[in-house]
Amino acid sequence: MSWKPCPVCSQNNPSNSMRCSSCGADFSDPDVMAMMGEDVSNIVAPEVAAGSLAHGKVLGFSEQGLISGSSVRRLALVGAIFLVAAFLVPVSIDFEERVLAWNALDSAPAIALLFPALAAIMGLVAAIAPLQAWQRSATLMAAGVIGIATLPFLGGLSGSPEKLLPLIWLGTLIGGWGLLLRCYDAQSDLARKVIIGGAVIAIAGFFLPISDPQKAVPLELRFYFRESMDSASAFTAYKTVFNRDPTVYFSTVYLFMPVVLLPLAATLSWPKPTGAWDKSGMFLRPLAWLAVLYVPLGFALFAFNLLGENDGRVVIERTVHSWNDVTSHALLGRLRLIALGAVFALWASMPVITLLRHFAAKADTSSD
Repeated sequence: MSWKPCPVCSQNNPSNSMRCSSCGADFSDPDVMAMMGEDVSNIVAPEVAAGSLAHGKVLGFSEQGLISGSSVRRLALVGAIFLVAAFLVPVSIDFEERVLAWNALDSAPAIALLFPALAAIMGLVAAIAPLQAWQRSATLMAAGVIGIATLPFLGGLSGSPEKLLPLIWLGTLIGGWGLLLRCYDAQSDLARKVIIGGAVIAIAGFFLPISDPQKAVPLELRFYFRESMDSASAFTAYKTVFNRDPTVYFSTVYLFMPVVLLPLAATLSWPKPTGAWDKSGMFLRPLAWLAVLYVPLGFALFAFNLLGENDGRVVIERTVHSWNDVTSHALLGRLRLIALGAVFALWASMPVITLLRHFAAKADTSSD
């Protein structure tokens, strides 16, 4: 039997071996063949699109699964189940009693309290009904966007922010769309423009005046306002409470996240990869996670704030409460908002890839 030595580890292998039995070197690889002294000048490497080696899953979803609709159907079904579970969690009334959502219609707008149930129905329709992938996606996105917009109206039931800051939220959502598209398509010019547009909208939202800016932060941060503000920008309100206490440090950092995250994402995403490997992709994926999950991440940090010391009493809306009662009621409410926020955020973001690919394909067909 004839033998051939491996050029990498010098292990002798049978002449008909495809790989080295010791180090696993591939004898058909052009680099290994060149090390063995063989002529590789006539071997043409396959063309690989720049940045294509970074393509894969984002938040557990593949682009192909989103385009085909299989991932959208699964997202709709699982999200509907979580919405039903969250809807059945009692809500707090004045931090004193817990009732089911339909019994709290005097404490918060009915649309905010009841929309999770309606959204769950929309999710089941998107998962079960014989719809096309883009129709499922449009249904989920509508439910997700409306759902996120209703969450601030539930803030009073959990001591969470009660002010809807539409430009900050909308800019972060749009930036998340762009980041998702950029992660799936490293060469997309549209993705880069969308990220920049989202950053501009979010930053503008930080500096526009709002009424009752104290209500733009969770209950435990409002105590750091030495005097009441009738009107101020979100930036001013956030700066007032920033890093006032180590126990709330991460929550105050979170408040400023869009103004840092989106410009950073725009900067990292702007250069187009020239080789097969998208080096920026490994940094952009975590930024995409943060942008997409911006809303539930905030509720998670606000819930974390409530863990720890629960002694003492506090005055809320001219009523004295036990801080232990406040934190126990608020914690349950914030856990409920985490579930709602996570479902609505994923519904408002992931299906955008399905819609973009559908309308791009439709435009190509029309041009032909």
